Amino acid sequence: MKRRNKAIAAMLVAAMTASLAMTGCGGTEKASNDKKELTVWAWDVALKALEDASVEYQKDHPDVTFNFEEMGTDQIYKKLSTSLATGNGIADIILIEGDVLVGYADKFPEGFLDLTDVVNADDFLSSKMKEVTYNDKVHAFPWDAGPMGLFYRTDYFEEAGVNPDDIQTWDDLIEAGHKIEETCKNPNGDPVKMLPVDPKKSSLYSMIRGELGIGVFDEDGNPIVDCEKSIKAMEKAKEIYDSGVALAYNGWDEYEQTVANESVATIPEAVWMIGTIKDKGPQTEGKWGVIDLPKIDGGEYSVNNGGSDLAINAKSKCADEAKDFCKFAMTDAKIQASAFEKYGLYPSYIPSYDEEVFQKGDSFFGEENIYNVFIENGKNVADIPISPNALEASDSIGAAVSKIFLNGEDVTTTMENLEDELKTKFN
Repeated sequence: MKRRNKAIAAMLVAAMTASLAMTGCGGTEKASNDKKELTVWAWDVALKALEDASVEYQKDHPDVTFNFEEMGTDQIYKKLSTSLATGNGIADIILIEGDVLVGYADKFPEGFLDLTDVVNADDFLSSKMKEVTYNDKVHAFPWDAGPMGLFYRTDYFEEAGVNPDDIQTWDDLIEAGHKIEETCKNPNGDPVKMLPVDPKKSSLYSMIRGELGIGVFDEDGNPIVDCEKSIKAMEKAKEIYDSGVALAYNGWDEYEQTVANESVATIPEAVWMIGTIKDKGPQTEGKWGVIDLPKIDGGEYSVNNGGSDLAINAKSKCADEAKDFCKFAMTDAKIQASAFEKYGLYPSYIPSYDEEVFQKGDSFFGEENIYNVFIENGKNVADIPISPNALEASDSIGAAVSKIFLNGEDVTTTMENLEDELKTKFN
């Protein structure tokens, strides 16, 4: 759910009047046999999880049928951008990435059904509620979240004499990284690096910045990359990269290969990385643990990476049924736990953490229950303002990171220039 077409930002301002014909609740015709059909757009495993939920829902609602259409993110966003103004040609229920939702809510404030009276904020992670709320209106049901932790190779740590409990700060991580590189070899005979870093992306900087509780924009939409905390985060990210303990990679495929090749001792990543580790590194079973992310001085928050939400077309002919199904699927603890166990969709619905799957852990990662780390961290993510310009700004931020990491440019000057660029771009 993290990867997306770079054209999303452009799609948000694409033509708004195109209309696609559709039968059932989402269009102008009523489905036959007095049944009410809900059309659902979603991708990948999320679609499968919603299909599972629909089976349970229909046991008590046989008059509601479903039309599931599997689409990639780029397909969904293109259709939304061309049809939200009219409400025609859009599914009743639409899956949207969390950091994309606010862009549509800004461009089309009446495009999604207002769920303020349906979503109980106390039942969901605070950071996810921040994600779905814009201009005092809840635009979607929060769904999966991505609280982060530090996945680490227990065998490499033991071989190098590194105690995971001693990794409290990013400076501790650097020190341990030098020990591991001097001591440990991967199966190919190469020295083991401490962590993977893409030097052309903002991931490491964004992670550390999140620990300090700030984003790229403030509550009023003003860029704040040139503030003290942002500069501090970038300086620490540069220090980590310059220390030599990072393994540089380019793109998702190379990221996965760091697991397959057993070339890194730690991976600071979201809970969904569990699936990638098990899929790409089956031979590493029993060799992983999870601890909190290292912290920067002054950092008091945990960090989230990724996730999606479930929105409803405001002009759906079956809005009540769509609302009822979404509430059922998103607030049934057993359904949410099953979606996590089967598909890796970590719920933001807090009551689901009492279900068995979260209590027993995952044997792949040893006897200690790794989910405890993510459950606690998910509750400690800062309520960072999400700007409709965040996605479009990401390319500029990535370019700034590249200048600092690869070209050795001055952090303060680069961040000053970046803020000027963002102010000019978004005025």
